[in-house]
Amino acid sequence: MAWGQTKGDIYEYIENEQVIEENKEPARAAFVSFPELNNVAESEQRSSPWVISLDGSWKFNWVRKPDERPLDFHKPAIDVSGWDDIKVPSNWEVEGYGVPIYVNHQYEFADYKAPVSDEIEFIDRIYPKNPGQVPHDYNSVGSYRKEIEISGEWLNDKHIFLHIGAMKSGGFVWVNGSYVGYSQGSKLPAEFDVTEYVTPGKNIIALQIFRWTDGSYLEGQDFWRISGIERSVYLYSQPETRIKDFEVISSLNDAYRDGNLNLEVELKNHQDNKRNVELSYELSDARGKRVAGDHQTIQATPQQLSIARFSAMVPEVAPWSAEYPHLYDLKIVSKDAASGNILEVITKKIGFRRVEIEQGLLLVNGQRVTLKGVNTQEHDPETGHVMSEELMLKDIRMWKENNINAVRLSHYPRGDRFYELCDQYGIYVVDEANIESHGMYYGKHTLAKKESWQKAHLERMINMVERHKNHPSVIIWSMGNEAGNGVNFYKGYNTIKERDASARPVQYERTYKEEDATLFDMDVNTDIIVPQYPSPATFEMMGKNKTDRPFIPSEYAHAMGNSTGNFQDYWDVIERYDNLQGGFIWDWVDQSIWKTDELGNRFYAYGGDYGEDMPTDNTFLNNGIVFPDRSPQPALHEVKKVYESINFKPLGITKKQELRVLVENLYDFAHLDEFNFTAQIVGNGERLETIPFEVPAVEPHTSKVVRIPFSAIEPKQNTEYFINISAKLKEDWGILAKGHEAAREQLPIHALEEWASTQSEVGSVMQSQENEDEILLYSDVFKLRFDKNAGTISSYIYEGRELIHNGKGPQPNFWRPPTDNDLGNKMHLRNIAWKKATLEKEVESVKAEEGNGKFVIKVVFNLSETGAQFKTAYQVQADGVIKVENKLSASETEADIPRVGMRMQMPKQYDKLMYYGRGPGENYQDRNASAFVEIYESDVSEQYVPYIRPQENGYKTGIRWATLSDNDQNGLMIITSDTNPDHLGFSALHMLNEDFDITSGSNYEASEGNSDINYSKHTTDIKERDLVQLNIDMNQRGVGGDNSWYSKPQSQYLIDPAKSHTYSFWLVPFKNGDTDLFIDVFKEFYPLDVK
Repeated sequence: MAWGQTKGDIYEYIENEQVIEENKEPARAAFVSFPELNNVAESEQRSSPWVISLDGSWKFNWVRKPDERPLDFHKPAIDVSGWDDIKVPSNWEVEGYGVPIYVNHQYEFADYKAPVSDEIEFIDRIYPKNPGQVPHDYNSVGSYRKEIEISGEWLNDKHIFLHIGAMKSGGFVWVNGSYVGYSQGSKLPAEFDVTEYVTPGKNIIALQIFRWTDGSYLEGQDFWRISGIERSVYLYSQPETRIKDFEVISSLNDAYRDGNLNLEVELKNHQDNKRNVELSYELSDARGKRVAGDHQTIQATPQQLSIARFSAMVPEVAPWSAEYPHLYDLKIVSKDAASGNILEVITKKIGFRRVEIEQGLLLVNGQRVTLKGVNTQEHDPETGHVMSEELMLKDIRMWKENNINAVRLSHYPRGDRFYELCDQYGIYVVDEANIESHGMYYGKHTLAKKESWQKAHLERMINMVERHKNHPSVIIWSMGNEAGNGVNFYKGYNTIKERDASARPVQYERTYKEEDATLFDMDVNTDIIVPQYPSPATFEMMGKNKTDRPFIPSEYAHAMGNSTGNFQDYWDVIERYDNLQGGFIWDWVDQSIWKTDELGNRFYAYGGDYGEDMPTDNTFLNNGIVFPDRSPQPALHEVKKVYESINFKPLGITKKQELRVLVENLYDFAHLDEFNFTAQIVGNGERLETIPFEVPAVEPHTSKVVRIPFSAIEPKQNTEYFINISAKLKEDWGILAKGHEAAREQLPIHALEEWASTQSEVGSVMQSQENEDEILLYSDVFKLRFDKNAGTISSYIYEGRELIHNGKGPQPNFWRPPTDNDLGNKMHLRNIAWKKATLEKEVESVKAEEGNGKFVIKVVFNLSETGAQFKTAYQVQADGVIKVENKLSASETEADIPRVGMRMQMPKQYDKLMYYGRGPGENYQDRNASAFVEIYESDVSEQYVPYIRPQENGYKTGIRWATLSDNDQNGLMIITSDTNPDHLGFSALHMLNEDFDITSGSNYEASEGNSDINYSKHTTDIKERDLVQLNIDMNQRGVGGDNSWYSKPQSQYLIDPAKSHTYSFWLVPFKNGDTDLFIDVFKEFYPLDVK
């Protein structure tokens, strides 16, 4: 096809699935050349004098549709000085040109719910009728131009190539006014031979990129649909007889001890004469010792490829794994055989490792491995899809710090430097082809079944393999994601298998057979069973019944908003069965980007925030366990804990007062003598003694029993004891520093506990007054007013300080602001009776009685349509202490109860929080494995968790006691009762629950599972109020996380409406409070119900 730059001829390219490139160089391994021998690190590869970076400022023109694009801008004579400047790489929508669009599975330009163009027709109202068609009336075009100077010396006797790291979604290239070529496929490099076009002196590089092409039908990934040049652009040169490509297969022998090296080097002679070239290689270990090398002379035929092959055995090689990423330095040198002059030098780090599947298990270096993975996107909230090396390294560091050893590149390959960093620091990579045609779905319309699209599918798969074939970190190829199954994926599987001589496994998540879609009988074109979002029960089923292939879900634990519940439950199952070899959390990072509102406040934007009636899936792109800036979400702490590779299991107490602990080594290669172990004895939250203890060099996948003495601890009455175990690195381990905590556990020591009632006498005398509306109780230290109409405390004053005012005493509460998972499982609709019960409760009766120096106020609430009653008894003592006893009767509604609790307010000055319970981070009943029971301190303002769409947050479980103090250390203490099996659930915030809810009322019908009517759509809508709101609960439902569209939390983390529920707590006012006082008060009040 010949290029002619007219208004209409572009559609022969951008609407034609058969045209995926023109004049583009075949894909090759990632490398650049050097003119001489040196020791250049991979991070400095582009410092080669044979590389000219084109990153930086380009002239830029943006138009809304193709007919408006400039046609002759690429000609050097055309003046573009009046154009805007844009940085490269960048996404032009993020830079202010056009509109960022976020949708999940449908095509943003062909969304049946909100098409951006009337030109797109649909079959059955859902499927684009003409796949490959893109809008003509709205398809923005970016035209780029850059002027550079090139010296004649740089061009002399060289072949010159233009490298465009990634352009979305397709574009044309000119150099000095001459048409060079076309490329689509936006997540792999496009390289063009521009030797005949560049000249000494001034050169003009021009690109014209289209937002949507037919290739966009294969790029329907769940991320921002944005455009531009997303990775670096540069020119590079090589000798006229050049190393075109090379492939390294560095595996292990059958004993997994010695290394087998096979090296293939391709030469291309661009000259008209034959040339004898001496090719040599040298392999050195990490100490610089030469371990292999060879040379040979080959005749390079004019305008042809010539191949040199080398092989060697490296004895007792140091193998590569994620735990020990040993690398070797490979140097390839070409010389002119006649003169001995160096033509070019290539350096590359390689690793020896062997990946195979044997007896249904995934093995690395002969060892069964477990992939503790996350899915990850290219995302920076400042720049969109453009990631710096610093941010890549930050991600890798955080993965290693949090026990994540594997990433699935969802759903496209990354830039070259990313793989080098994974090689260096040890991350297992599932490299995924840039294929997702979710908008065509999986039936008869899927592009997987259309042979006219086979070329486009295969090109994306094979180009990925060619680019990344030499990276030891890449252990699995993935053919794509959510693109149906059919002839194109059968062909893709076979083609990758034929091409990759290292025999990596190939996976694809959509390989269900059409007849029954069972996980036990997946189709032949996947080596691993990689489903999406199995529940813990499905893991259990697959483990119990075994599988013929490894079971490693490509996506699980959907982490949207306040999520990642029952994560420990997954891994309790995974660790029981060999064929369950991990999984990949969806996903690593929230994908919101920064936007500034009309007041100048920056906030994280998501779908729909850019207007223009664009299709949107709202905040469904925020599924990370870190926020967009990589600050941790509470879920990350849970992931780190659950992904630990050292387990500690209690085995009872010895006669010598030693705690027997089974130490399990779940590492695949590391021995436990890499770590220092300590045990810390904790009593009532106070750290009493730290005991170092020895763990032998426990081998991978084995266990040893150790004994930890605690006989030096003299048990005290009414004290709860725990032992906190920690494993920290003895020395630096790659990117992890000496002293890094790799694993920890908290175990109770019930053998030391003895509880007895020890309440002291109350010295004050209480008096009471009562009328039709109010009960007044008072003594010399407190005054309490009780509103009989509202059924709550309206004022509570202790030692002259008001702890409760404005009628904001404890009130029954059965609702929480819906999380993203709650919206997905329709809690806001199915469980609405419990919000109505909270809002519309009626006081049936208030009764007061006095006796034994105490005054008891009993309140009965009728809970609207639930048919239940909530009974509260306030037992008030003369010293101002109040015991609150609650009972919720069984309900007539089938909907589980979102929470059983009470909420109240205190003045804002009581903003110093201390608590003894699970912390320090936010935790819920199904996400608290990482939250140890200790004493924690915080300002109330620090309790807020800024989820991008505001929702339930800041909760703590297992609360024994909590205090709210002012600056003078006066305040209120909340203490659990011994009758509460799970103690208390608790939160303290400067906001109301309603601030995080979709609506303050009970009508959610307009939301349809999204936050369309939420007046608090973003964190900028959340403001601190002049109050402290407390939630004091029996519990609330878990946050869930199997998925975010229909699954409720697991049944054991729901509150059964068919049962009655009781719980109680103490309100204890104090002056001059400190930790010692709080512990003493807890010891006095907590055991009062001990029988």
